Formats: sequence, structure tokens, C-alpha cells
Amino acid sequence: MGAESWAAFALALLVALAVPGPDLVLVVHSATRGVREGASTAVGIVAGLMLHALLAAAGATALLVSAPGALTIVQLLGAGVLLWMGASMLRSTRSTEPEAAKGFEHQSRGGYARGFVTNATNPKALLFFAAILPQFIGHGDGAEMRTVALCAAVVLGAGSWWAVTIALIRLFGFHRSPAADRIVTLLGGVALLIIGVGLLASTVYGLISPDT
Repeated sequence: MGAESWAAFALALLVALAVPGPDLVLVVHSATRGVREGASTAVGIVAGLMLHALLAAAGATALLVSAPGALTIVQLLGAGVLLWMGASMLRSTRSTEPEAAKGFEHQSRGGYARGFVTNATNPKALLFFAAILPQFIGHGDGAEMRTVALCAAVVLGAGSWWAVTIALIRLFGFHRSPAADRIVTLLGGVALLIIGVGLLASTVYGLISPDT
């Protein structure tokens, strides 16, 4: 890959990361509760991306997407995860138990699990590796090494992106206000529910539409 191809790939990755989605909701929500929980959530997200990267490097992503009904199953699973997490966040806003009382270790484990599950079942991540990545890999000699290099770039780029996001959230001091934490949790829960409902609706429409 030449410099122009790498620049184009970096731009495509930046756009994919910058578009607001479940990952941003989870990182913002976790980072307002502590650097450790925010970092744990980001690590979970990156671990989910690593799973997609490994599947892509092994050639399994293309097979998965081409399998009849496989993408639909991933979309339905992803929608279910988002709806469950959104509902859980909304329920937590009614809880009277202080988050700090649950312990840093518990919060960190929960943040990692949420980040990993959300990304592992994220159809957008799957389609990025299935549709966008191959455009930069090409064919011929060195395709395997280019695949590994691009997958590594995605993982490192995502890790850097979320590290900067957490730093900015902490810099602006959102973590110092209990009211801000409750508002972020409420808005995050609503956002996840909206994204989940939208994904579910589009998937169901695709199933019943006569054009598909």
C-alpha cells in the first residue's frame, strides 16, 4: 500500500470511529464514573474489534457475511444487546445505591464486558471488516500481510481514539458532578434504545420486504 492508500484508509477509519454509536455512549457513560471504568470499557471495545480483526485475517468474515441469514442473526443479536443495555442504564437512574459502593473491580469488569459484547455483536464493525477493509487489501502477493497490517491499524486507531475521548471527558470535569452522571446515564440509555429499535426495525423490514 502506498501513502495515498494509507491516507484514504485512515480517513475511512476516522469516519467510522467518529460517527456516534453505541461505543461512544458506553465510553462517555463509563468515563464519567472513573478513568478505570472508562479504560476498561474502551479495552472491551478494542477486544471486540480484535475479534473481528482475527476473523477477517482468517478469512472467516467474508464467509460469515455470505452465509444465508448470518448477517440477519448478527443484526438481531446486536439489537437485542443494545435494547438490554439501554433498559439497564435507564433502570440504574432510579437506583438509590451509590455507584462507588459497588467497587472499582466490579465496575471495571462490567465496563469491559459491555464494551466487548457490544462490539462483538455490532453489525457495523462486521460490515467494516467485510466491505471496507477488502477495498484496501487488494489481491496478489502480500495480501495476507496487508490484511494483518490493516487489522492492526484498526485496533490501534480505535484504542487511540477512545483514549483521547476519555481524556477529554475527564478534562472537562463531567465526572465531578453526580447530576451530570445521572443525565449522561439517562441520555445514554435512551440513545441505546433508539439505536437498538432502529437496528431491529431495519432488520425486520429487510426480512419482510419483497425486494430482499
